[in-house]
Amino acid sequence: MNNAIYTETLKRLESSLFGELFKKNFNAAKLLAKKQQSILKPHKVVKWLFTPIDSLNISKNIKTKLKSKGLETIEDLLYLLPLRVEDYTLKNPVDVKDSEYGAFKGVVVSKNSRPKITSIIINSNGVHIRCNYFNLSNYLKKIISSIKIAEEIVCMGKVSKEGLFLVLNHPQILKKNQFKEQIDVIYPAVSNLKNSSIKKAIAEALKLKPKEPFDYLPYNIILKNKLPLLSDLFEMLHSRGINEKILKRLKYEEIFLAVLALRLHQKQINQSKSIKIDTKPDFLETVEGFLPFSLTNDQKKAIFSILKGLNSSTPMMKLLQGDVGCGKTIVALIAALAVGLKGFQTAIMAPTQPLAKQFFLQAKQLFDNFSLKTELLISSTKNKEKIYSQLKNGSISCIIGTHALLEESIVFKNLAFIVIDEQHRFGVEQRKTLTSKGLHPHILIMSATPIPRSLSMVLYSKDSLITIKQKPKGRGKIKTMHLKQSKEALAYNILKEQLHAGHQAYIVAPLIEESNKMDEVASAEKLFNEIADKLKGFNVALLHGRMKDEQKQAAIDGFRSGKINCLVSTTVIEVGIDSPNATVIIVKNAERFGLAQLHQLRGRVGRGKFDSYAIFITPDNISEKTKKRIEVLLKTNDGFKIAQLDFMLRGSGDIFGTRQHGKAFNYINIIKDKKLIEAAKNDVEQLVEKGYPFSDALKDLISNKWSRKLSYIKVV
Repeated sequence: MNNAIYTETLKRLESSLFGELFKKNFNAAKLLAKKQQSILKPHKVVKWLFTPIDSLNISKNIKTKLKSKGLETIEDLLYLLPLRVEDYTLKNPVDVKDSEYGAFKGVVVSKNSRPKITSIIINSNGVHIRCNYFNLSNYLKKIISSIKIAEEIVCMGKVSKEGLFLVLNHPQILKKNQFKEQIDVIYPAVSNLKNSSIKKAIAEALKLKPKEPFDYLPYNIILKNKLPLLSDLFEMLHSRGINEKILKRLKYEEIFLAVLALRLHQKQINQSKSIKIDTKPDFLETVEGFLPFSLTNDQKKAIFSILKGLNSSTPMMKLLQGDVGCGKTIVALIAALAVGLKGFQTAIMAPTQPLAKQFFLQAKQLFDNFSLKTELLISSTKNKEKIYSQLKNGSISCIIGTHALLEESIVFKNLAFIVIDEQHRFGVEQRKTLTSKGLHPHILIMSATPIPRSLSMVLYSKDSLITIKQKPKGRGKIKTMHLKQSKEALAYNILKEQLHAGHQAYIVAPLIEESNKMDEVASAEKLFNEIADKLKGFNVALLHGRMKDEQKQAAIDGFRSGKINCLVSTTVIEVGIDSPNATVIIVKNAERFGLAQLHQLRGRVGRGKFDSYAIFITPDNISEKTKKRIEVLLKTNDGFKIAQLDFMLRGSGDIFGTRQHGKAFNYINIIKDKKLIEAAKNDVEQLVEKGYPFSDALKDLISNKWSRKLSYIKVV
């Protein structure tokens, strides 16, 4: 059966399959899907892709070096993209573009040597091509000396255009009868392997492939999006390199598999049963009566969305995102209160002890009004055994803590709701450990780093993503300044003015102690001594991650109470310290911080009614990239715009909070490929809604490829 007949057969099967799905005749649809799969052989494909490279006919040394770079299976090898393709087929120099590779046949018209350069000029179809050689080896000297004027030769290399000449630097030169046309695929460096070794490994992997045609994607997806079959993809990729067709397939299948993994998991979650928490119609109105401030409209909408999720027997999974200082904490606590009033328990896990303590103080203030017990569980907590006992008997309604909540000895009576703040700071297993302490508990993830809309479109449905944009009323404005090191005295003049006015300040350094390797980078300890000397008459304290817990807490409590005027710190203050009286933050060596991190630090001030200053100090000479980051912060205080720009600057990287497992996406660009993402998402939604009979092989592939990367979502 040739390819044309295969294609026609697959089209007919696909048409019939969808006809049966529309009729809801699933048995007939499954039968048609099986016939389709018998042609495309997804099971054989996936089995082949999962094959370890140990089975390949290559040396042990090559296998070891490939594995050291994470290339452990045939799939890893075949998805290694070539850096470039050097096309050494004979070309007419008139048709060649700058920086292209080519082979050119011509007659030698001159040879000349200067002290450091030897040139051969050939005439190829009326165009002069200069072949330059620098610092000749004895081998090259011998070859060049053997070439005669008027002889016809072939030169091969990368072209650059200089006026009327084409120039090839250090090209390969061959006698006319020695030349054979070739296309050379060049791969990125893997350990110190030769390109030929990588090519051999890929060739050996392709020898084991199933009989063509083959694929694991549903055929209607391939047809609808005009994608090449996987069998064609690998053949094209490793013989001709990347083109638009190949790149579209790589991007599409990457996002398709990710979205499908999420949707199939959600379908599975929807079959689980959790505790249904209903609230009275006047619940929020009653709670607001106990608050010393008014909730914003965004906060109210967020609370109603969470309460709606809690009032379901299906486990809720929502992301609450909002800019620094928008009031996410009180939203989570009001939801936890609703759970407590129904006799069930909430666990709130924070990434740092200061943040956990801040959460606890607000929770206690709220919960005490309703005679519900809250407790703080961190490493320095004294009465742990008593807390364990009260969690087990259910007398604690809300427990707030850090990693201490993960202790095996902690048993809940009826854990119904979990709040995880800044979830990317916790490992996958840690999050699973906490959720396993309840029976399919409802989950709320909170993040002060908003995710771009195109990414949220992939990860979350409209109902599961909650956004708070409004800031609480009565907040002062933040003036952002960028000062070069030579002008930093101005920053300290502003700081002193604010301290004399009765306000407080933060000064942030990137390092804890001095480093010989980074002489120009401010350290917190050195800076503390300098600032204490500059601010005589004011109480200055030091705060960093290596201090003992009681020392850190003393500094934070002293600052919160107003006894400490200025806190010299590392980024440990990035989250978890909330002082409405703090009106200045000075960040030393701001070039060493990411865009989102600088915005988070800026969010430590402007939390009260007073106007504030965020001052970023850098060396006098900084890179263009750093300038762009600082300029963004000078132009806007909008965390959503900043998150989008930050994402564009640093790429997809750690978007799933799975740093330990590498990049989330290798091919798709979340910002630029919006249309492709939308198309893939719509395709998945349509297939899942219709009950499309996905092959077990495709599900195995998804599980292998995405289960770890997406496991922060799969915590239920």
